[in-house]
Amino acid sequence: MEILPNNLPEELRGFLSVRGGHSLIIRGNAGTGKTTLALQLMEELVDMESSFYFSTRVSDSVLLAQFPWLAGQLYGNEPGDPISMRSEPEESEVLAVPPGMEAEPSDEESRRLWLNKLKLRGAFDFDVRPGQSFPQNRIDLSELEKIYSAIEGAQGGNLLAVIDSVDALAESCGVNPATVITCIQKDLVEGKKVNIIFVGESNDRYLDYLGDGVVELSIQDLHRRRLREMNILKLRGCPIQQPKYLFTLSGAKVHVFSDRPSQAVTSVRGWRPIPDEMGKVSFGMSDLDRLTKGGMTPGSIVLIELGYGVPLYFTSILEQVIVANFASKHRGVLWVPLKKESVDSVRQRMSSMVAKESFDRYVRVPEIASEVQDSSLSCIMRIEGTNPQLDFSWKNVTYSLREASTPLLSLMGFDTLESIYGSKIMDQLTEHFAAVKRNHGLFIGLVSPSTKSADRLADLATCQLKVDRIGGAVVVYGEEPFTECNVLSIGDDGERTKLDLIPIV
Repeated sequence: MEILPNNLPEELRGFLSVRGGHSLIIRGNAGTGKTTLALQLMEELVDMESSFYFSTRVSDSVLLAQFPWLAGQLYGNEPGDPISMRSEPEESEVLAVPPGMEAEPSDEESRRLWLNKLKLRGAFDFDVRPGQSFPQNRIDLSELEKIYSAIEGAQGGNLLAVIDSVDALAESCGVNPATVITCIQKDLVEGKKVNIIFVGESNDRYLDYLGDGVVELSIQDLHRRRLREMNILKLRGCPIQQPKYLFTLSGAKVHVFSDRPSQAVTSVRGWRPIPDEMGKVSFGMSDLDRLTKGGMTPGSIVLIELGYGVPLYFTSILEQVIVANFASKHRGVLWVPLKKESVDSVRQRMSSMVAKESFDRYVRVPEIASEVQDSSLSCIMRIEGTNPQLDFSWKNVTYSLREASTPLLSLMGFDTLESIYGSKIMDQLTEHFAAVKRNHGLFIGLVSPSTKSADRLADLATCQLKVDRIGGAVVVYGEEPFTECNVLSIGDDGERTKLDLIPIV
């Protein structure tokens, strides 16, 4: 999972970059990020000299307070013509209309076919949506005519206009939104080949058939946590490779997450140790420490619960950074990988993060004595494989890691434990848990949906993290402590792998 470097879906970029006029409807309930997305498309896709933002519901000052980057970017035809800053904005405002374009150009009159039809009142009509009414006997098209004049007066460039919102514009005109969209679609989009973004006030689908493209923004609930989702419903003439994106709003910007990683993740390159802070022990990933309010408290039992479909690379990365951070500080680790593999394979997987000499000294990977293939590896901790109480007695663990510093860590994947000892493994680890608490050590249990011990371990855990897969995104959040949803982003700056947990706000 990676956050796109340009923040926006490639599908939308391609759709609005194709020559010829296109209309895009962005709809969603209040607070879903519709205005933010529309303004960002305008900012990133076209020159500011040939773009317009028509606001029919938000004053200039409120917009500039929320989107400070608009200042100095939305101008009229002449450089230095700023957005007007009226102290008492009108109920319906038009932003960035070029000076001198308020009057309708006479040579454009014949091109306003559908607007002129609307002036005749009755040449065409649309049914009003149930529950919605407009004063059809009082039509005032002055605001719509201002939009026509501004667009008709633009010179060159890839013109893009945002109408926010089409519902408010329709109400000010005394017609319904379908009528407004049809006029603009026929006269400006198809007639003048202009790109138009219509921002809708609600998540109602009844206008979708009128636009060339439709994007739906929504806020989903994940166990009382917010998830923002962008659903690309249609883009006429353009393929949709990824129809749904998780996204976050940060700094008045939309940041979407791609389901298509740029590269296969096999190991973490260029990893650096993370220092401890405030008396807590780091996981080896700074954002995971942030999620748990500083890291792990000595003597605690941590549960990391993996949901259905979580990719194997995530569990591999998680185990690697935890083990590497402890070994780099000469602390001892008893490591039972979540997915059973040979000790030599584990050792090779860690070689890019921890020197093999350090791994052999500070890490112990249990292996049944009769199955040991390379007896020369000092990182092997031989076990019988029949009685975990004896195999993992604190006395045996501390003796095996006698050269290591404390606190010692037990990192145990319960899928592997249950495959060796059976589903009642928790009953046989009670003394180990007690010893971890008594000696101010740390215990991290990794469980998957097939782990039978998950519920009992959850009752015992003092810190509980959950990892789910939503679409193609890996989402991490805390049950204890309770946290917001975070999307795992994996990038590469050329020298090292970058692992980030980006909050969905």
